[in-house]
Amino acid sequence: MTLKKTLLKTEEDFTQYEFLNTPINITKSGYTRYGAAMYFFNRGFISEKTLEIYRICCKFDHYNPVEIEKNSKTEIRKVNL
Repeated sequence: MTLKKTLLKTEEDFTQYEFLNTPINITKSGYTRYGAAMYFFNRGFISEKTLEIYRICCKFDHYNPVEIEKNSKTEIRKVNL
């Protein structure tokens, strides 16, 4: 999930990258990271699954979305009914 800094081109990309890497346990840091994740999702830099992890974590400033994604073993499966 690590977003490579080499992909960043614009000043806004670099600004949002800093927001995406806001330290854990700072008030409203979850929302800050989620906003930056939405930016990178819209730019095509992160997947929908990664964005969902940031969405889930946004209300909990002490959750680390990077660690959660590393430890995630969930698979999206298509169910045929």
